[in-house]
Amino acid sequence: MPRALPRRLLPALAAGLFAAPHARAAGEAPGAATGALGRILRSGIVRIGVWLEAPPWGSYDHDGTPDGAEVALARLLARDLGVRLRLQRLEVRDRIPALQEDRVDILAALVPVVPATRRHVAFASPHGELSVAVATRRASPVRSLADLAGLRVALPDNTFAAEEARTMLPPDTTQLLLPGLVACIDATAHGRADAAVSYGWLLRDLSLSRPELDIEPRFTVSHAHHALAMRLGEPDLLRFVNTFLYLRGADGTLAEIHERYLRGTPDVGPVFR
Repeated sequence: MPRALPRRLLPALAAGLFAAPHARAAGEAPGAATGALGRILRSGIVRIGVWLEAPPWGSYDHDGTPDGAEVALARLLARDLGVRLRLQRLEVRDRIPALQEDRVDILAALVPVVPATRRHVAFASPHGELSVAVATRRASPVRSLADLAGLRVALPDNTFAAEEARTMLPPDTTQLLLPGLVACIDATAHGRADAAVSYGWLLRDLSLSRPELDIEPRFTVSHAHHALAMRLGEPDLLRFVNTFLYLRGADGTLAEIHERYLRGTPDVGPVFR
């Protein structure tokens, strides 16, 4: 495994080697970072928006401190930049507006890389994948979306999984919005719902950790990569973040974060851009 790049060198890369010469304003010294990156380095603070209702990517630990895979990534990014981190808690529908309105510099909030979001933000190299799946009890005859017609489907409220699935469900499906993934799985396993919408990683984990649970994944609804997001027109910041992701992917740090929170290896690895 390649050696980790010393963290003290990353701010220098941001300010010099990876700064775009054509983007410099008149009077700025050669090699000075511009735009949001320049402001971050001068102020010593990076504002990163997180979604804390999306465990294990974003949530709270037992002491009420923000935690999760995306939060850990945000902390690592701030440390490698050599600045203080200001976490901004965002609701799912406020993520893109917060970025566009300059309330945050970066989103580490499970933002899916899909055409609808690509029009509004600049994405770094994807560092993970979201697979949305439907699970039922083992004896259920459900094998496709069409089989859900007339049935009760539990959806985890305020999640990407629910947003993806609810537009694809048959029109006569009864949609039960429940507070979280575990509640959906529990409702289905105990017969209060006929099927549950969840993430592929959680269903794989449950099959290993709780084999006695009467629940089984049936089919995948959709999948999308997720990535750190920035405002459009910030080439220096985007270049730094992509460099950070590539180097931390190469030295195994991203895999360590993924294993700690998702108990597995990353579905996708950042590439150099």
